[in-house]
Amino acid sequence: MTRNLAPDLAAAGGLVRRRSLLDLGHSPGMIRRLVADGTLSVPRRGWVASVSAPAAAVRAVAMGGQLGGASALESYGIWVDDDGPLVVSCAPTASRLPVVENGERRVWLRRGHPHTGARQWRVSVVDALLQHAALVDRDSLISSVDSALNLKLLSRDDLRRFIRALPARLRSIAREVDAASMSGTETRMRLALVRAGYNVETQVFVPTVGIVDMLVDGWYILELDSRRHHDGIEHQTTDRRRDGNAVLSGYAHDRFMWGQVRHEIGWCLAVVEARMRDGPPAHGRSTG
Repeated sequence: MTRNLAPDLAAAGGLVRRRSLLDLGHSPGMIRRLVADGTLSVPRRGWVASVSAPAAAVRAVAMGGQLGGASALESYGIWVDDDGPLVVSCAPTASRLPVVENGERRVWLRRGHPHTGARQWRVSVVDALLQHAALVDRDSLISSVDSALNLKLLSRDDLRRFIRALPARLRSIAREVDAASMSGTETRMRLALVRAGYNVETQVFVPTVGIVDMLVDGWYILELDSRRHHDGIEHQTTDRRRDGNAVLSGYAHDRFMWGQVRHEIGWCLAVVEARMRDGPPAHGRSTG
């Protein structure tokens, strides 16, 4: 009985090594026919791609590598602070590599960490984070690590391996990561507040309001709007009702946008300081 190619291609994300298809029982003749009739393309020798394959991954394979760094992280759904070039991870022994074009960056993978799953066109989460660490600032790195932990794409064992492989100057981030942070907006705000000396709880349930992003010193709610969420009138209406319920329940409340936290963190902290200086609302909840 001929094995159905479609589910195997789908599991591989539409882009797979020809050898893997042969190992699964697909015949060389069938693969050649699908390439000949245009159903599959060949981005690089030994690889085949369907029309559903991610364009970034196809380009990475065509460049003789895999998605690496931020590009790999984004393919997993892990938070990356800023848009950047396509990151292609290549082995140092790779030869005859195409020229890197504008908007692309080649990095080197010298010793890979265990890679699970059928999507061979990207490096492991641990390797992607290590490559990312070499290119971004500390808080951007922590944002991505928090996201990977929150999505359960990075286990605690993986985290320990990752921390050990980091340069010594970065290993102290182990004390700053928080798997509860659901976006880089939350991570950056939390880090700034903790460093400023505030007591910060993340993802806290508040009666009449629900789960809030942050509760500062037990009475001040901060909500952080990700660049990827809170669009549309329905989301905005829900957010504003939550904001109002927070006030009615005796909590001080503010909301910051991603761009403000990313580029105006000093201003955000000044707002927090002013709010905290005023103290809890007169009708607020008891903190004692």
